[in-house]
Amino acid sequence: MRNNLLIALSIMAYVLSPSAFAEVKINGFASVVMGIDLDDDGADARYNSRTVDNLQQSRVALQWTADLEKDVRFVGQTMARGDASSGFTMNYDWAYFDFNVGSSSKIKVGRLRIPFYKYSDYLDVGMAYNWITPPRAMYSLSFSNIDGIGFQQNFTAGGIDQSINTVLGTYQGDLQLGGVDVASTLENFFAVNWSVNMENHEFYAAYARADVYIPASAAATLSSLTSSPNDVLVNGDYGHFFGVGYIGRFGDITLYSEYSEVGIDESILTDSSGGYLSASYAMNDYTFHITYEIQENKGKTFTDLNTGDLNGDAVINGVDAATAAGQLAALNANAKALGGRGNHGTANTITLGTRKDIGSSTALKLDLSLYTEDKFQSAVATAESEETATVITFAIETMF
Repeated sequence: MRNNLLIALSIMAYVLSPSAFAEVKINGFASVVMGIDLDDDGADARYNSRTVDNLQQSRVALQWTADLEKDVRFVGQTMARGDASSGFTMNYDWAYFDFNVGSSSKIKVGRLRIPFYKYSDYLDVGMAYNWITPPRAMYSLSFSNIDGIGFQQNFTAGGIDQSINTVLGTYQGDLQLGGVDVASTLENFFAVNWSVNMENHEFYAAYARADVYIPASAAATLSSLTSSPNDVLVNGDYGHFFGVGYIGRFGDITLYSEYSEVGIDESILTDSSGGYLSASYAMNDYTFHITYEIQENKGKTFTDLNTGDLNGDAVINGVDAATAAGQLAALNANAKALGGRGNHGTANTITLGTRKDIGSSTALKLDLSLYTEDKFQSAVATAESEETATVITFAIETMF
């Protein structure tokens, strides 16, 4: 269904122009990324400690803009992303019509980028930021686009430039449960981002909500163990996102900071919060930067079972006390494990990096990231454990 919609939008972009001869502009960008984890405990799933891998974050994209009628254009973007198991996978990231409304407003219809973060619109364009990968404690959601409609209004109030960007639609695709992709749906999805630009200072605040449907077999199995199955299932539960950010420029020094909270009420999934603080120093064609990021995941626990009293050796509803107690422990462990990266606990990363610009369209980057994760409970461990990663990455970023 979604692929048919994208094909239809592409055809419409062609046939709606006079005599089908629209002015088309083609741009693109590419990143070749190589990395290795110097530790051997597998804490960073993107890389291993045996060899350099150049697939995990490499990507190449083409974006085309077709000017149709006055104040109407079509924008499309395809991207091939590196994948360790299948090489490169191709996807449509953008495919929408753009209608100008006056001189400071526009309406977008089609596949749109969700305005979650500061770098949402150019999340994959490595030339737009100093890191090789934006801080994962903040940029942690496994999706970034929806199919729907958006409205953007730019205005000036009190001498301050401001912008409000809203989107409304539906997401159908994969969400991650414990590192596994599961076909899911976000309905009644709404997001709004308000940004303020005061010369050398930029601020933004974002909010998003959706009705979340994740038909995870693990969650369905676990729901039968509790007397409140809706507290486990993800069947239309209220999902929410809140984020804020700031960028301040002080001569050659720039400060960056973002923070977010994500959760799905009345479900088995963990709630998470995280953010980062970063500083960079520009010296001619070089930029040196340091970033500290932290993420906290809060697992959910369940204390009630539909098997009744667990005292003695009674067998209730065909389940004896020992088995029922084990099922409860499994429910609580899996509730944390399904939450994804970090399970239940905290993770922090320190990144040191250097960027060298070559002209205006190419950059070389080198990052060293020191990652530590404290798990208080997971699907396989009930005691506190620690995982670490020391990852070195090198990237060549370009725009064309």
